[in-house]
Amino acid sequence: MKVKVNIIDQIMNSMTFPVIIIDVDRKISIVNVAGEDFLQSSSKMIQGNPIDSYFPFSSPLLDLIEKCKKEGLGFNEYNLDLSNPRIGIKKNIDIQVTPLLDDNVMLIFIDNAFEKNSSTLNEGAKAGKTMSYLGSMLAHEVKNPLAGIRGAAQLIEKQNPNVNSKLTGLICNEVDRIKRLVENIEIFDSLPLFELRPVNIHSVLRHACDVTRSSQEINVEVQEYFDPSIPGILGNEDQLIQLFLNLMTNGFDAIRNKKNIEKGFLGKVGLSTSYKHGSIIKRKDSGERISLPIEVMVSDNGSGIPESYQSNIFEPFVSSKKSLKGGLGLAMAKKIVEEHNGVISFNTSSNGTTFIVNFASEDKK
Repeated sequence: MKVKVNIIDQIMNSMTFPVIIIDVDRKISIVNVAGEDFLQSSSKMIQGNPIDSYFPFSSPLLDLIEKCKKEGLGFNEYNLDLSNPRIGIKKNIDIQVTPLLDDNVMLIFIDNAFEKNSSTLNEGAKAGKTMSYLGSMLAHEVKNPLAGIRGAAQLIEKQNPNVNSKLTGLICNEVDRIKRLVENIEIFDSLPLFELRPVNIHSVLRHACDVTRSSQEINVEVQEYFDPSIPGILGNEDQLIQLFLNLMTNGFDAIRNKKNIEKGFLGKVGLSTSYKHGSIIKRKDSGERISLPIEVMVSDNGSGIPESYQSNIFEPFVSSKKSLKGGLGLAMAKKIVEEHNGVISFNTSSNGTTFIVNFASEDKK
C-alpha cells in the first residue's frame, strides 16, 4: 500500500497545474505541490481542512462541487475570478471538477495568467492542454496491463484448442491497437503526431462495429447503409477506429439508458456513408470554407443528449452519463476528427442522436 501512495504522490506532484482532491465531507485529502502554491500554504496545513475555508460561500467553485456530487458528473468552467484574502488574486481561472470513487471529487485549476499564449486559446484548446498532461501521466501505467491481457489471450488459445480463435485474435489485435494509441497519447497536443495515408472508411467502420459488439453486454441491432462507390480518405487507421468506437459506444450507452426506462425497447445503431457532391463546410472556429464531401453518420435511437450538455459535449470530463467512466470519449473523437482536417457535428432529441463526421477524400487535389 505504501508503494501505491508513493506513486500517487509522484503522479500528483509531476503535474504543473494545481490539483486538489476532496473527500465525501468536502475536506481536502490530497493536494499537489502546485496546489500548495495555489492555496498559499503547505500540504500539512491544507490537508484535513474543508474546501469551503479557502473560498467564500458565494464562490462559483463551491456550487460546481455541489453540482458534481449531486449529479455524479464532471463539469468545466472558464475564466472565473476566485480571488479572496486568503489565497490572493486568482483571476481568469479555468476549473475542471470531476467525480471520483467514494464520493471524492478532483479539482483541477488552470491559471491563465501564467499561460504565455492564453489569450489566443479557445475553451477547447485550454481543456486540451490539461488533457495532454493527464494523457502523458496515464500512458506508462496503461501499457503494463495491456501486455498481461495479450499474454492471457494467447495462453487461453494455446491451452484450449476449442476456444474461438477469432475472439482471442480480436483481443490481441485490440490490445496492439490500444498500445499504439497509448504511445501516441499526445493526441491532445496541438500538432498531429501521425501520418495520414489512404484508408478505406468501410473497413474502419466494420472493425469498430466488431469490437463494439464484442465488448457490449446488451443486444443492439446494427444497420449498415454504405455507399460502395465513395473513395477512401486520408487518415490514420488506428485513430479512425478509435473515433468510431467512441461514437458507437456513446450510442450503446444511450440505448442502455433507454432500455432501463422502456421495457421491450429494441436498440438500433445505424452506420451510413455517402458522398455529398459540392459539399462545402464552414468551420466554426475559423470560418474557413472547405470541401469535405465524404460524410459518415453514426446514429442511435437511445435517450438523446440532455439540452444542458449539448453546448459543451465535446469537452473533456463533460458527460451526461450517470457513471464515473464518462467524459473523455467525445472529447477524443472531436480531436481525432480535427487532426484529420474534418468536422464533427450532431443532431439529438429524445428519439436518439446522430453524429455526422465529414472528411476530405483521398483524391483531393
